[in-house]
Amino acid sequence: MNKKIIEAIREVVFQLSKNNTSDNAAFLGFDACIDNIVNIVREKKENDMADFFSDSSQFGEFLINLDNKSCGVELQTKLFKIGGNMVITGNALGNLGIRVECVGTFGLPEILPVFRSMSPNCSLHTIGDTISATALEFNNSKVIMFDPGPYNNLTWEGIKNILGIERIEQLISGKQLISFLNWSEIENSSQIWEGVLDEILPSIVQTGEKPFFFSDFSDCSRRSKKEIQFAIELLGRFRNYFKVIISLNQNEAGLIAWASDRQEFSSDEEFIKELFGAINTDVLVIHRTKDALAYDGVAYEKCDTFFCKEPKILTGGGDNFNAGFCYALFQNFNLFQSLLVANAVSGSYVKTGISPDVNKLIDFLQSNSKAI
Repeated sequence: MNKKIIEAIREVVFQLSKNNTSDNAAFLGFDACIDNIVNIVREKKENDMADFFSDSSQFGEFLINLDNKSCGVELQTKLFKIGGNMVITGNALGNLGIRVECVGTFGLPEILPVFRSMSPNCSLHTIGDTISATALEFNNSKVIMFDPGPYNNLTWEGIKNILGIERIEQLISGKQLISFLNWSEIENSSQIWEGVLDEILPSIVQTGEKPFFFSDFSDCSRRSKKEIQFAIELLGRFRNYFKVIISLNQNEAGLIAWASDRQEFSSDEEFIKELFGAINTDVLVIHRTKDALAYDGVAYEKCDTFFCKEPKILTGGGDNFNAGFCYALFQNFNLFQSLLVANAVSGSYVKTGISPDVNKLIDFLQSNSKAI
């Protein structure tokens, strides 16, 4: 595997050095929020320095031991930043040189100043008030807490009233990538998807190869089996217009398997192939902490991640993975190379806290090639 990764890095770096993405553009929707990244104080030292819970199981045990008791938990803000699956993915794509039309809950009546820190390659279009999320971060995982609030008010009719049909058609038309993210947290996601399918896509003239449709359902544990099944049905309709790619983390893949009545597997390859057969997609990607899998109906690939034991940040790691995979689509990389690029974009972000540009991505790949 190491030899395969080294050879792939060499080929990917050569291609990336050409940086042929200046003509590529994307449309992303529909969430946006403000993230407050925090660490949980375990105890205070004599010098008032904080010792944090570094492992989620430690914090879980702490809470279990408080059964029938009350307590106070001190949080220390690590970072205050732009958030939301669409925003983080769009910003990462923008940093990589892709022009991105971002439609999301950036605030009303005006876009909130915090979002102006996004890549200059991102054009922002607001459709609602934003929300705030608190991410409890550990070295091995994260827990994101939020009140969906304005997300619950997002509807297709509301989006049309703010942007107008012609404007939406203009924003979507001619894009090589359309991406609808965070299906799970936006209450009316399926209704919004139906609106685009019924009122926008039939009017858009397509020439040449089908563009890409990319989606990440996010944590849909709060959604019913019926809702998940309906969203999967909608993916089949998107395939009339696009080459569909679905990306899931390990938890989300398990939930989709549950909703599809596929739950027992003997291997990773069997798992992704069975899940692929249950989802209306052309490519299925599953990204995990230490590796990522992909299957397109013909080829199956598995690629190790650039695992970081002491991450700078975890929140947004999956979104940067998705941005990396989408970016690889524009480079015509094969499935293994695409996983490698996705892992590298995510790995660089988790290590530094910043979504890389192409030069930083190349540096990250080369430095890790030497370390292998």
